[in-house]
Amino acid sequence: MKDGQRAQSTVEFALVAPIFFAVLFGIIACGILLFQASAISDAAQSGARQAIVEFYQNPLVGGCEPGVPAASGSGTPTYLWQVVQHAANIVQVDNKRLCQQGSGTSANSFCPSGQAGTLVQAPISGSGDAKIKLCAIGGFTTPSAFKVQVTFVAHPLEPLLGAQVDLRSTSILAAQP
Repeated sequence: MKDGQRAQSTVEFALVAPIFFAVLFGIIACGILLFQASAISDAAQSGARQAIVEFYQNPLVGGCEPGVPAASGSGTPTYLWQVVQHAANIVQVDNKRLCQQGSGTSANSFCPSGQAGTLVQAPISGSGDAKIKLCAIGGFTTPSAFKVQVTFVAHPLEPLLGAQVDLRSTSILAAQP
């Protein structure tokens, strides 16, 4: 191989490599983003199922979600955020209990029955953890369904682009005693 051909190959590689690596990292970031979106969807579904179980085993106490005795019989309560965390094992979930918020918060628009049926984690915005909202459609005295929303702010390719994507999944399950 002559020096001219070697230099030409080096120049061609220098022109093609950035495009190749950008596409490669883009594909990896999209894969991670889709995996996180799937985890958030699973978390919302598990949260809605757990909300039904919690409501019928332990009614709402003090404006915050009740704990359900763990299946192990240890007596340690299991909260909605723990069930959501287990379902979304690749995404960290905010570990605050869900409580009713004041009438001035934006969380109240989540539930059609208004403030009385909405539980959220406070503060709603904050760390990079997934946040949970729970709505008892029809209120907590006689709910017809439970609506759970899990929101997560993902940062694909953050070191390169600094961009963020809001992942949000909502699950609604009918309350059946």
